[in-house]
Amino acid sequence: MNGRGSTYTFTTDYGGYYGSPVYNYVPRGMRFSGEELKHILLAMVVLIFAFTIILYRFYSNYLPLDLGIAVVAGFTGFLFHELMHKYFAQKFGAWAEFRSSRFGLLLAFITALLGFLFAAPGAVYISGYLDRRQNGIVSIAGPLTNSSFSILFLLLAVAFSSNFILFESLAYISFLDAWLGVFNMLPIPPLDGYKVLRWNAGSYAAGIILPLAIIGILTVMGVGFL
Repeated sequence: MNGRGSTYTFTTDYGGYYGSPVYNYVPRGMRFSGEELKHILLAMVVLIFAFTIILYRFYSNYLPLDLGIAVVAGFTGFLFHELMHKYFAQKFGAWAEFRSSRFGLLLAFITALLGFLFAAPGAVYISGYLDRRQNGIVSIAGPLTNSSFSILFLLLAVAFSSNFILFESLAYISFLDAWLGVFNMLPIPPLDGYKVLRWNAGSYAAGIILPLAIIGILTVMGVGFL
């Protein structure tokens, strides 16, 4: 999820990366402030914990395996999703940093305990001029990353279908990535889908149909939380 149009302001020099959205400064290559890394780490820990709770309840009831799946899903479903928002925002000349949401993290934890997962641990906040097309590309980059990983793990699951544990583990990672892709493509502000739909209806349709199709395939295969 990206937070284009946020009212957040940061005015500290974070290790050579000037952290104020007032200045349209983008360092060469992807750079991370110390503050941003703290927010990423916090969001990762909470989200992995929430994934583990869900998997333990609905999958293997074997904590080491559930934790391993949750770690992979956390990296592919959350971290790389946010990094792609950041990459394209910086590519278009904008300031971009991830900030966790205390409310979103608490909600992820509580909903996991209740047996479902509402995952909105934070967002990449962006400042600087982006036109509607650029903002749409930045927004869809995250969900398409989820779908790409979901397809990869689905293909790996099929390739290793002779090993039941490996097949199901890979398939569940695929399911979690696809689910996060669908969630982020919901046309509700401030989710990515809202900004993508405002930019291009065709891109929005592709962005949400792809992960839904993957979930459908996995459900037919008997994998998923539905």
